Amino acid sequence: MPNTSVRAAAEGMPKVNRLAPDPADDLSFMHRKPRDVGGICHWNIEATGRYGADCDNGFSLAREYLDYIGRHPTNGNGTLLACIVNDMMVRRRDEGKLSGVELAFLNEVNRHAMATAKVVVATVGGDA
Repeated sequence: MPNTSVRAAAEGMPKVNRLAPDPADDLSFMHRKPRDVGGICHWNIEATGRYGADCDNGFSLAREYLDYIGRHPTNGNGTLLACIVNDMMVRRRDEGKLSGVELAFLNEVNRHAMATAKVVVATVGGDA
């Protein structure tokens, strides 16, 4: 497995910069945990139980996330989605399923991934 810093440089991603924006400070659905606990809560969203409203919220949060990573395509943000999904699962563990917020968020991110994949395949071929 290649060094992630080497891979990031090869893919044209800037190195993580301590002065770069931090998603915990910039994204509305994240927050820093108390100092005595430490870390970041990557998904701090409660579902309303109204599926349509929750889906609308999830779509908006996905657009916020996509805009953020588009403006800050750093190596550190390359792992951000996995952290978000992990915290979604932890948050919904007791209900046993994701809510409309999470489903719409993931659907919108996937739509953009498919569109990007289509361009990549058309540009560099199917083995990319």
